[in-house]
Amino acid sequence: MVYTRIVQPGVRRKYVYSPGELTIFRISGTIMPNVANKCVVVACFTFGMCLVYDRLRRAMKNGEPLSRRDKLLNHVFLDSEKIFSYLTGFLTFILGFFNSIVFARWWKMRELCGDIIECSQNAAMHVCVFFTEPPTADETGQAQLRNGRRHLIRLIALAQALALQSCHRVRDLDYAIEKSLLTRHGPEHAALERITGPGYNEVYGWCIAECYRYGDELKMVKPGVVSSVLYSIRWALLKSSNDSEDLMMYLNQPVPLAYYHLLEVMVVVVTLVGSVAFVPSLLWFSVVISPLLTFFFFGFFSLGTTMLMDPFVKESGFDTESFLTSTILNMQSLETNVPLGSFPLGGGAKQSSGIHPLDTQFAAGFRDPNSEGFQPSPRQLASMKKVS
Repeated sequence: MVYTRIVQPGVRRKYVYSPGELTIFRISGTIMPNVANKCVVVACFTFGMCLVYDRLRRAMKNGEPLSRRDKLLNHVFLDSEKIFSYLTGFLTFILGFFNSIVFARWWKMRELCGDIIECSQNAAMHVCVFFTEPPTADETGQAQLRNGRRHLIRLIALAQALALQSCHRVRDLDYAIEKSLLTRHGPEHAALERITGPGYNEVYGWCIAECYRYGDELKMVKPGVVSSVLYSIRWALLKSSNDSEDLMMYLNQPVPLAYYHLLEVMVVVVTLVGSVAFVPSLLWFSVVISPLLTFFFFGFFSLGTTMLMDPFVKESGFDTESFLTSTILNMQSLETNVPLGSFPLGGGAKQSSGIHPLDTQFAAGFRDPNSEGFQPSPRQLASMKKVS
C-alpha cells in the first residue's frame, strides 16, 4: 500500500442533518450531484426518441405506409416495454443484493472503528486505575508515576491515530507531532520513519512492552493484581491491532470486479431500454419519467460504489478526526481524575477537583477539531484553560 496520498475528511457540515428533518429539496451531501449529469443525458436521449416515435405515430395515424426501417423502429419501441419489464425485476434483485452487501461492509467497518476506540479507552482505564504505585516514596517517584501514566496513554493515542490514518491511505507523522502524540527527531519518530508500513502495530507493541516495564519492573501496579492488569491491557491493545488489520482487509478487498461490472452494465442497459419503453405509452411525458428511473437505479448504484464501499476516502465517510478527538479527551479525563482523590500530585499533595491536562499542548491540540464531532462544553473549556 502507498502511504503518500493525503485524504482527510473535510468540512462535514453539508452532511449533517437532524432526524425528522425535511431533506427532499436538499442537494449538498446527497446522491444528487453524482447522478444529475446522467439524468440530463437520459432526458436528452428520451427527447430524441420522442421525436422519432412522434413521426411514426403521426404517419400511422394518417394511414401513410411505413418503410422497412420505420416498421423496425416501431417494433423496437413496442417490444422495449416487454424487455424492460423482464430486465427490471432482475436488476432490482441484484441491485438490492449489492447494496445490502455494501452496507453490511460499511456497518462492519463502523463497528471495527468503535471496537478500536473501546479497546483504547479500556486500556487507558486500566492504566489509570491500577498504575498508582510510585517506584519510590519521594517526589522523583511521584513524577515517574505521573510521566509513566502519560507516556502509556500517549502511545495508545498515537497507535489509534496511525491506525485511522492507514484507513485513509496516509502516514502523516507531522499530524501526530502537531497533536503532541510524537516528538520530532525522537527515537519513536526515527523508528516510524524507517518503517514502511502504517506503524500502528509497532506502536501497540511499544505500549505493551512499556506497560510490562512500568508495572512489573518499576512496581507501579500492586503485586496482587499486576498479572491480571497486564494481561487485560495486552488483550485490549492486541484487540485494537486485530481490528485495525480487519479494517485494512475490508478496504484492500473491494467487491469483485466481475460483480461490479455486471451490475454497471445492467444499470446502463435497463436505463436506456426504459427510456425507449416509456415513449409509446407516455410520449412527451416520458422525458420527465426517464430521469426519475435513472435517479433510482444510478442513485442506488452510486450509493453503493462511491459512498458505502470505502467510508474513509471521501469526506462523506467516517469522521475519524472526531473519533480520535473524543478518545483523547476521554483518556485525558481518565488520567487526571482516576483514582478520585487518591492519586498524589507533585510534593505529596492530593488531587483536587478540576481538570489537570496531561499536557497543555497535548490537550489543546484536540479542543477545536475541524468536524461536527464530540467537543467539550464551553464551561469545561473555560475550566481547563483556567487550570492550565
